[in-house]
Amino acid sequence: MAELRVYCYLDRLQPQFASLFASRCRGFLSVEGMAALFVEVDPGVEINRLADIALKVTNCKPGEMIVERRYGMLEIHSFDQEEVRHAGEMILNAVGLKEEDRLAPKILATSIVNKIDPYQAVILNRNSKGMLILGGDDVCLLEVTPAAYSSIAANEAEKHCNVRLVDASFFGAAGRLYLAGTESEVSAAARVVVETLNSLTGRR
Repeated sequence: MAELRVYCYLDRLQPQFASLFASRCRGFLSVEGMAALFVEVDPGVEINRLADIALKVTNCKPGEMIVERRYGMLEIHSFDQEEVRHAGEMILNAVGLKEEDRLAPKILATSIVNKIDPYQAVILNRNSKGMLILGGDDVCLLEVTPAAYSSIAANEAEKHCNVRLVDASFFGAAGRLYLAGTESEVSAAARVVVETLNSLTGRR
């Protein structure tokens, strides 16, 4: 029986998040305004069966499907929120679980770097596919597990705050998020990130 590690619904993809995800995904591209669902399971190979079920009963498109050493991660999206929700229900039915049976997010680290040094900004920008950090920016850093939860943290921060999405990773041992902007906006975004993740119910 598969373990449900992540079940994460995003109601409306924000412009920066949709573009950043699309720049990395190997499947169908996401655009602003779509709804999306991130699912992560153990054992990883089970994600193939769940993707097959979701895609055959809905018009959702897969943006990414990754089978790594232990876990499998699937992202699907559509402009129709009900289609994404229906796909999620089919996945849950297939594994005989409910949304609350997922793992709850665990924040491993969160911090703010005030007025970042220009040289450090350049180093971070070299590894990013998102917006640029400028010298003197404040930068919010997050590390969370399971990794796919960084998706909703990034999307909600952009939805509620005027910040630049520098980078985000959605799979692996942990998810990471980098946000940049003014001191006030980055502080607000950090609060949104923590509140969003703490609001997600699941197994501890």
